[in-house]
Amino acid sequence: MAGQRKTFGSVELDLGRYELRRFGRRVKLERKPMELLIFLVSRREQLVTREEIVKKLWRSDLFIDSERNLNNIVRKIRTALGDDANKPRFIETVIGKGYRFIGPVLVIGAQYPRAGLDEMESVRRESGGARWERTSLAVLPPVLLGKGSDDDGLCLGFAEALASRLGNLRGVDVLPISAVLNLQSGVDASGVGARLGVRFVLHGAIQMSKAQWRLSLELVDTYSKRSLFSRKCDLDVERMANLESEIAQQIAGALKRPLGAAQTTAERPRHSRDPMAYAEFMRGFRLSSSGDPAQTEQAAQHLTNAVMRDPNFALAHATLSFACTTRHFESDPANVWLEKAEFHCRRALEIEPELPEGYVARAFLLWGPSKNFQHLEAIADLERAIHLQNNLPHAYNRLGTILAHIGLLDRAREMYERGRSFHQNKAVSRSIVQVYVWNQEYELAREQIEAWRAESPANKYPIYFAPQPAMMTGEWGEARRLIDQANELLPDEPMIVSLEGVLHALTGRNAEALDCVTRACSNPKTFGHAHHTYYQIACTLALSGRWQPAFEWLERSVATGFACWPFFMKDPCLQNLRGMSEFELLMSTLQARYPDNLGVL
Repeated sequence: MAGQRKTFGSVELDLGRYELRRFGRRVKLERKPMELLIFLVSRREQLVTREEIVKKLWRSDLFIDSERNLNNIVRKIRTALGDDANKPRFIETVIGKGYRFIGPVLVIGAQYPRAGLDEMESVRRESGGARWERTSLAVLPPVLLGKGSDDDGLCLGFAEALASRLGNLRGVDVLPISAVLNLQSGVDASGVGARLGVRFVLHGAIQMSKAQWRLSLELVDTYSKRSLFSRKCDLDVERMANLESEIAQQIAGALKRPLGAAQTTAERPRHSRDPMAYAEFMRGFRLSSSGDPAQTEQAAQHLTNAVMRDPNFALAHATLSFACTTRHFESDPANVWLEKAEFHCRRALEIEPELPEGYVARAFLLWGPSKNFQHLEAIADLERAIHLQNNLPHAYNRLGTILAHIGLLDRAREMYERGRSFHQNKAVSRSIVQVYVWNQEYELAREQIEAWRAESPANKYPIYFAPQPAMMTGEWGEARRLIDQANELLPDEPMIVSLEGVLHALTGRNAEALDCVTRACSNPKTFGHAHHTYYQIACTLALSGRWQPAFEWLERSVATGFACWPFFMKDPCLQNLRGMSEFELLMSTLQARYPDNLGVL
């Protein structure tokens, strides 16, 4: 689990262990710098004066050179955080006054700090706005006793519906069932809590006794090792929705937290009552949650079987739509997948207009090449989905990606950070790398790309992003090596070919650069975002002195979905365009269309 613990781009301040971590790794920090960091974080976003700091660290400045010592301590903290005084992300200097902590940080209290949630909330309130670790809960599929495997999906379906029902439990982050699918069996609740990075674990078993299914459940506080709730009852498959709702209310009561209104009812349960449709859906759901493109086709077949068996199975329609969209966008641009995705998304929302997964599926369609990347409409659907059910990691990840593409990089970072709550060990989505690259945070980007490639060697996106930090920092040999590697792994991919053109143009090889432009334009197939190919063509032409066609390709990039105007304004590849009146007009138009105060959640 060590690889999963490495949460890229995150800073963790663990008070129980008295240590600072970046990307899941401990960073050495002396006592005084650590004390000051804790003090600044406790007053997050507020000015902390130099006088207050001196009093906190030394009680008096009578016998010390407080100016020099304080400057040295702040420098050590910035080094530990990877911060830059000239472009601060964490510690802002207020000249002549003091300092202000402004960056994202996860503050973790002692492992056994308080007995209950109310006390933990009071600690969070006293922190002055710092991001203390929110309490989290994992719902495990009950173990099926007396049978080799859960082939019919009874245990998985129960846990999936319960985790979804608990998704809006106030003050508690409930992991979606996809986050627990790959856990090994036989691990006790405390071990599961440690592996997943959660405090509360609901586990249990289902078994057949005298021709009747019996369910036993227990909710465990893995910090205090206490059982907070337990129940044993008969399991009536025909009344599953009622039982799930009842148990969700009992769990909310045990945690003393209110539960939002149910999105499913006994009249329209989350899952089909048809045993065969239910079993086929669970098989497809498990495969579609794996993240393995090779299993997408199998998942789609099982999900198709489910909706053929029960045409009114809304969740199966939405999940099938999402699987088809992913296949169309990532690996197979055949129109048949797009047509299936649109049909099943439409059916899902016709059957169940308040289905969160239906809005996520529609957002993935809206923000894609077939719909010309409708940013604002997709954002609205994702916000609606999260309002209906909070624990939807795909929704936060897609929000982050859309916001990054329209230049709202800080808002994108916020969405990726919010989505961390619904991953194992609060790992940030690897897709945050695009925020780092377009915000010119190249060291962060390098570490994220390295981790991503180690985790998913065949994934196309880290292969594409890998050469970019080296290209932007003038490391031509390293950039060349990574471009060659990308060409080998993704031959004739227009995004890679056009990126190679940018590298040639940066190094003064204009003939080779223009040849890459020609080759990129000759292949209509790309693995996702053709607008990045257009943008890189614009960069190549701008560097080669062809300003007017460069600007026209930039406009084409914007018109087809990539409108990251803050990056355009500082990307050195577009330096030659920044004096053009057309460029200035385009930038002001984009700023007006996608303002920083755009309402997102």
